[in-house]
Amino acid sequence: MYDAQLDGHGNFGDAAASSAGFGDLPAWPAVQREAAALQTAVLMCMFDEIDYGLMVLGADAQILFANRAARLELGGEQFLRRRQDTLLPSAACHGAKIEAALEDARRDRRSLVTLSGADGELSLSFVPLHSSVQSAAQIPGAPLALLILGKRDACEALTLQQYGHLHGLSGAERALLPAIVRGSSVKIIAQQQCVAVNTVRTQLASIRDKTGAKSLRTLAARLTSLPPIRPSFMPSQAH
Repeated sequence: MYDAQLDGHGNFGDAAASSAGFGDLPAWPAVQREAAALQTAVLMCMFDEIDYGLMVLGADAQILFANRAARLELGGEQFLRRRQDTLLPSAACHGAKIEAALEDARRDRRSLVTLSGADGELSLSFVPLHSSVQSAAQIPGAPLALLILGKRDACEALTLQQYGHLHGLSGAERALLPAIVRGSSVKIIAQQQCVAVNTVRTQLASIRDKTGAKSLRTLAARLTSLPPIRPSFMPSQAH
């Protein structure tokens, strides 16, 4: 289903596009197909720009759709993987958590799951969909749940760079923005940047002055609320 309905870029194919809604258009099949294809292409581009991984799952954890962030996660196989269009945990011990979340989705319950490993953790939000598509609920392969993957980083690196450029930060000052988002201490930042603590304090004061932030906490909150700016090309995409 994953490969049959999605093209090489993770977009819905003609079968899905032909059933999309497209307003009060004339009842001309060619016009309808063209409008549906355009609508689908725009929606898929929008989904790929979202910095949260998104997957639509059917019965038995069948992957019906995955945006770019989700395909990258699947390709890395750190916490999740795909085998014959089925979502599986990379560690068998996490299988019960995913099965329980899917069962909650069947009962129209939302759930949050955290998968932990040696390199960190990944949180998953399961949102039931079948109650929203009652007419298709009995159709095999109908959507069961929307799976939203937690972000690995609070803010995209390119977003931080663009924000720094917008406010006239120097290269050294822009390099401190990820540490500010993480809430790192001045001492830790100095160690990471291999500079003196006083140098970091001077740079942080300059950043606050240029951005108009009254404190680093205020600046961190501002940075984490920025909309994502993703690179136009993302390597190692999973297909």
